[in-house]
Amino acid sequence: MPQNAELVFFSKWLQAPLRVASVTPSSAYLARAMAATLPPGDGLVVELGGGTGPITQALLDTGLDANQLAVIERDPHFCRYLKQRFGVARLICGDAFHLQTLINGQVDDTPVRAVVSGLPLLTMSPLLQRQLLAQALALTHGLGPFIQFSYAWGSPLKSSVQASLGLSARCAANVWRNLPPAKVWVYEARHADDIASM
Repeated sequence: MPQNAELVFFSKWLQAPLRVASVTPSSAYLARAMAATLPPGDGLVVELGGGTGPITQALLDTGLDANQLAVIERDPHFCRYLKQRFGVARLICGDAFHLQTLINGQVDDTPVRAVVSGLPLLTMSPLLQRQLLAQALALTHGLGPFIQFSYAWGSPLKSSVQASLGLSARCAANVWRNLPPAKVWVYEARHADDIASM
């Protein structure tokens, strides 16, 4: 039986508050709002920063086949927790900043439909944001979205990064029933050919 998700999450936040996005896991409302933005169709869905799994659960609840979901989590404690809770999901213990290597090295040639992020994008430098987004968009060949939540009022992605990657941004949902309230952002390439050539 997995440990209590809130206690696991809070203990990790105490150890590294800047690396864990919040003191509590995302609410089921926020997780469902993120899952609702998945584009229709086939292909692998990649989740970044699985934590204790609320977004993982919401993605599976959409009817997504567990074999079409890859969850990347860096923290070994969270990895063990996710393995206990979601034995059927593809779990990759590694750093999302090596996203392309992790996916290409551990997952077959299934095309990537979307990347869903629970990482604290807002606290990242423009350089790290660009590194992460460029890899995610390359995996989808510019055809799939990068889905991100944020507690900030505006977009968590720096405008300079958005412009340099040629991305559109839209706020897909405001989730008031989350602590703190959150927004779901969807970033997509305006010109897929530019992303594919990166």
